[in-house]
Amino acid sequence: MRARVLQDYIVVPAEDAVAAPSNLSDLEAATLPIAGVTAWSALVEGDTKAGDWVLVEGTGGVALFSLQFAKAMGARVAVISSSEEKLVRVQALGADCTVNYHRTPNWGNAVREATGGDGMDVIVETAGSTLPQALSALALGGCISVVGFLGGMETQLNIVPLIEKMIRIRGVAVGARDRFEAMNRAITSEAIKPVVEAVFPLEQASDAFALMERGGHFGKIVIEM
Repeated sequence: MRARVLQDYIVVPAEDAVAAPSNLSDLEAATLPIAGVTAWSALVEGDTKAGDWVLVEGTGGVALFSLQFAKAMGARVAVISSSEEKLVRVQALGADCTVNYHRTPNWGNAVREATGGDGMDVIVETAGSTLPQALSALALGGCISVVGFLGGMETQLNIVPLIEKMIRIRGVAVGARDRFEAMNRAITSEAIKPVVEAVFPLEQASDAFALMERGGHFGKIVIEM
């Protein structure tokens, strides 16, 4: 799946296009192809089911889609962020547990305690460098879906927990067409609305990219053509 931005018209093969969820506007549907499908694939790879605990790192597009989709699947969700304001906002979206990782650097143990000591069944890993903490938060037989490396492309791991907990670490890069269509059906049936932080006109596209670079957004940023 290739990303094409800031174009009025594009031509693609028919198999590259899917019908947008009927409950979304064009602006909202534009948020789905990368962040939405990546979040959906991360949860599918982890075999997420009702009653599971899912850990979401941060409050960007993938993170908030992961929160919304996991709640729709009947899972319980923990969210970590450095912003108290953003943690309040994710609670309004249904987060069951929140941890400020600046105030609690050893957040892996903190989110594990929220589960009664059992640990997280699925972790949507967006930072990469936080894998050691994610391992400490994970349950026996759990899955870490690595979708990004916002914190860096390298980290050091103690391999003992990999064996002791019999865990899975899966790399996730967006998803196939059938997952996109399954996600769209869920969005329609559950009346899920993407979280759009800001909408910029095309003339202010540079401001939109600057906001993303600062990391001050909550959810998605959209440039309106």
